[in-house]
Amino acid sequence: MIRIYNTLKREKEDFVPMEEGKVRMYVCGPTVYDVPHIGHARSAYVFDVIRNYLEHIGLDVRFVRNVTDIDDKIINKAVQELDELGENITSMRLEQRVRDVAVKYLDIYHRELDMLGIGSPDEEPKATENIGHMLDFIQVLIDKGVAYESDGDVYFSVEKFPEYGKLSNRDIEQMMQGVRKEVHEGKKHPLDFALWKKAKENEPFWESPWGRGRPGWHIECSVMSTRMFGAQFDIHGGGLDLIFPHHENEIAQAEAATGRPFANCWIHNGLLTVNGEKMSKSLGNYITIEDYIKEYKDPDLIKLAFLTSHYRSPMDFSDERMQEARRAKERIMIFFGKADRIAAESASGGGDLSGGEEAETLALAQSEINSLQERFEDAMKDDFNTAQALSAVFDAIKAGNDHLADDALNLKQKAMVAVAIKNSIVRFTSIFGLSLKPEKVDASESEAIEKLVEDRQEARRKKDYREADRIRKELEQKGIVVEDTPEGPVWRKK
Repeated sequence: MIRIYNTLKREKEDFVPMEEGKVRMYVCGPTVYDVPHIGHARSAYVFDVIRNYLEHIGLDVRFVRNVTDIDDKIINKAVQELDELGENITSMRLEQRVRDVAVKYLDIYHRELDMLGIGSPDEEPKATENIGHMLDFIQVLIDKGVAYESDGDVYFSVEKFPEYGKLSNRDIEQMMQGVRKEVHEGKKHPLDFALWKKAKENEPFWESPWGRGRPGWHIECSVMSTRMFGAQFDIHGGGLDLIFPHHENEIAQAEAATGRPFANCWIHNGLLTVNGEKMSKSLGNYITIEDYIKEYKDPDLIKLAFLTSHYRSPMDFSDERMQEARRAKERIMIFFGKADRIAAESASGGGDLSGGEEAETLALAQSEINSLQERFEDAMKDDFNTAQALSAVFDAIKAGNDHLADDALNLKQKAMVAVAIKNSIVRFTSIFGLSLKPEKVDASESEAIEKLVEDRQEARRKKDYREADRIRKELEQKGIVVEDTPEGPVWRKK
C-alpha cells in the first residue's frame, strides 16, 4: 500500500485508486511565454518519477499535463516582441504574435525537458483548444447561481461556495487580511475571481454569451481535467505555489459545477531556490534548463540533486550541490566499472563453480538484491521518499564493494554477486530516469587523455609523486576520473 501526503487532508493517507489498477493524474503544466528554468524542471521531474513508480508497481497511469497558451503573460510577451520589432500593434498582428509566442516557448519546453530525459505526459491539452468547453462550464456556474456577469466579465462568487479555502486551510476572513476591502472592477466581493475576461483593445478574443473575451486562468484546469477524467479523479498535482489561489479556485469551480468531490489526492512539490535566494532575473540567479546543460552537461546530476530532497521540501540549487551529485554518480559508476571488469576477467578465466559454491553465491546475490528491493520499495511507498530510496542504492553499492574485497570469495563468485547488484541498481534507478552512463569522449581527446594517464603512471613508477599529483589535477580539470586498480589505471569522463 502506498501512502501519499494529501495536501487537502494535511496528512499521509493510503492511496486507493478509484478504479482498480488504474490511476488518473492531472498536473498543471507550463504557461508558455518564456524559456523554462530549473524550477520548472524539478516539478516536471517530480511527477515523472511519481508516474514511473506507480507504473513500476503495476498500475496503469493516465498522466495529463495541460498547457496554458493564452494568458496575460503571453500577451505581454507578444506586445514586447512587436515593440522590439518596431511594428504597430493591431488586432491581427497581436493575435498572430500571441500564437507564435505560445508555439515557440512550448517547443523549447518540450525540447529542453527531452534534453534532461524527463518523460512526456500521455496527453497535453491546450487552453485554446478547449474554449467551447469553458464557455459551457461557465454557463453551468451562472445557472447554479455561483457565478455572475458584470459588464462583459464573469466572476465566481466565493461566498456562494461554503468550503472555499479548504485546500489552503484558510477561511475567507483570513484571506481578506491584506486585501483591499472595497469592491472594484465589477466584483461583488474582493476575493471573487474571473472566469471570463472582457477583451481589451487589440487583444485576442473569442465570442461568448457575455461578449468578446478570453478565459480566466483558473477555469481552464477545472474544465480540462473534468472533461478528460470526469467529475472526480485520483491525483491532481503542481507546485506548492499553486495551492492558493489556483488550486483553491479549481476546487471551488469544479465542485460547484458538478456537485461532487474534485480530485481525491492533491500532491504539491516544494519550490526551488538558487544559492539560498528565490530565483529572479533581477538577482542574476535565474538558471534556465539551457544554462544548466551548458554548465553541467550531464542530466543525471540535476536528477540526483532533486532525488536527495523529498519532493515536498524546498530545495536549494548551488554548485556545491551539483558537485555532491557528481560525487554520488561517481560512486555508482566506479562500482559499475568494477563489476564489468571482474565479470570480463571471470569470463576469460574459464572454470565453473562447484555445486555448493554456485548455490552459496546465488543465495548471497539474492540476499543483497532482496535487501535493496525491500528498502527501495519501502521508501518509495512512503510518500515517494526518493532520498531514502537512493540511500538504499548506495548501501547496495557498499555491500557490493565489500564482497569484491572479500578474500573468501573466488573470482567467479565475486563477479556473480557484483553483476547481480549492478543489474538490480540499474533496474531500480530506471524509475528515476537516470542514464548512468559516462560521458563519451571523441578519439582525439581520448588519445590525449591516454597519454596523460601513461605519464602519470610513469611518474608513480619513478616515485615522482609531485608530478603524478600534478597530472591527476590536470585530468580532473578536464573532467577525467582515474581509478587505480590492481590491473592498472582506468579512466573515464565524469
